[in-house]
Amino acid sequence: MTASDPSALPPRPRRRQLFVAVPSVGPRWPGGLRAALAFGVPALALLALGFPTEALLTAAGGFAVVYGEGRPFRSRWSVVLWAGLALVLSATVGGLVGQYADPRNSVVGAVLVVVVLTVQGTVATFVVDALRLGPPGAFFFVLTCAIATIVPQSGVTAWVNSACVALGALWALVVSMAPALRDASKPERDAVAAAERSVTAFGEARTAGDPAVGARHRAAVAVDRAWAALHDAEIPARRIDDPLVLRLRGVHLDFARIIGDAPLDPEHASDTVHVTPDHTPSVPMSRPTIRFRLLRALHVDSHATTTALRVFCASAASGAIAVVAGLGRPDWAVIGAVLVLQQGLDRPRGTVRALHRLVGTAAGVVLFAIVFSLSPSGFVLVLLLMALQFLIELVIARNYGIAVMFITPLALLIGGASHPGAQAWPLATERLVETCIGVLCALASMWVVARHAHRRCLLWCDGRVLDACRRTADLLRSVTPTHPDAMTARRDVQFELVGAAFAAGHAVSDDREWTSARWDSHLRVDAAGYDLLSACWRTDDGAMLAEPERWADAAPRP
Repeated sequence: MTASDPSALPPRPRRRQLFVAVPSVGPRWPGGLRAALAFGVPALALLALGFPTEALLTAAGGFAVVYGEGRPFRSRWSVVLWAGLALVLSATVGGLVGQYADPRNSVVGAVLVVVVLTVQGTVATFVVDALRLGPPGAFFFVLTCAIATIVPQSGVTAWVNSACVALGALWALVVSMAPALRDASKPERDAVAAAERSVTAFGEARTAGDPAVGARHRAAVAVDRAWAALHDAEIPARRIDDPLVLRLRGVHLDFARIIGDAPLDPEHASDTVHVTPDHTPSVPMSRPTIRFRLLRALHVDSHATTTALRVFCASAASGAIAVVAGLGRPDWAVIGAVLVLQQGLDRPRGTVRALHRLVGTAAGVVLFAIVFSLSPSGFVLVLLLMALQFLIELVIARNYGIAVMFITPLALLIGGASHPGAQAWPLATERLVETCIGVLCALASMWVVARHAHRRCLLWCDGRVLDACRRTADLLRSVTPTHPDAMTARRDVQFELVGAAFAAGHAVSDDREWTSARWDSHLRVDAAGYDLLSACWRTDDGAMLAEPERWADAAPRP
């Protein structure tokens, strides 16, 4: 195989730039306000009723609001509800472990905590990665379980703790859905607008003579997410001629035209499409089912499997070291490992994530020690925690290290009731040591466990793209591109293309020499998939695809 010039590969991210970057990501204060209110209102209510310890525990349920951010309201309620249920389950498991096997006074209890958190972190990481759910990932479930293991030491039973988490989750549901009263369609409009911007940027790059592989991937992901948002809002099912549907269909057709270097038929333009009894415009299907995505990821070479394996190894190792060293909170070591690895970042970004965790935790424990030494309580403590949650949501998408500086005191203050009479600085030092163990184990796992997994993952993903293309092309010999079976097959091709692009990005960052030898082949696979989808989109509704054997018989081999 002929190697490409390494300079032709996408640039590798610079660690220093990633570490200090604070990119603009649009207004974050509405989400921050919702996160603060999701915890603050039930906490203040319980505080007023005379339950100061229980008031702090509602914060874990309030984390559910984060999982609904940006989602259409017709599906947001179910996402927040399921996240809330998962948080309650995590709190229940952790509370029972802490109630019947005290991790601070029993080696068996400490080991049990490490085992529970390791299993939970591994499974949750796999599921989140396999379903491509994105941030915030598995972290809050592991954090909630860890906090629950020490709650019984403050005299609160596991069941009371779970009830407090459930109360917080229910209020988070109310807070998350409240913006629908003002603008019920904003998430869908934002998604379509993002797709328009990405496709425009892709078109401008192609016009300038740039192959724009990265821009094409970003446009494809944005268009895919926009369709998912419309389907989550049930707009195509309720009204196929909705302006947002036609607008996004026009964007998608523009995307197909740019890929195929062909003019767009004016008949297909979004402002001229008409729905009549004999002409219903086709729209892509919703994302693959949960079952499809989980089964697809159950492969030794999948990104989800590799990420879960690294989380398992780092969590088990860091927890074991903390237990052997006799540290008070081995769960903090496990949390540190999970937080670094859960998103399955490439090594440059993962290393920066680890540095962010270390530096942010160091600053965070100092902030915690200062606040803890002042012994805040009651309404002052609740308002302080609300401010921390607001700040976390405000900066977490801009710079993770800054966010960790606020996440650390938040988690420590919530569990502060289990440390009566503790000294601030020794407590902060112990938490920092445990975090360092977790981060170092995460780095070791990232660089040692499945060291060449990115190679196998890219080959596997490219192979899946070609298999999906061939199945689709074979099907298109006998049905039109808008036939329901063909639409399902086209959706699967798009799903595999996105996975292959992510795998290629990791390979470029982790192993440029190997990737340079593989790059031309990957680009041919990538082009074959997008050319097929482009040809389907540019085929008139009801017409057969011309020359489907072009993809069925002549697709490049990985």
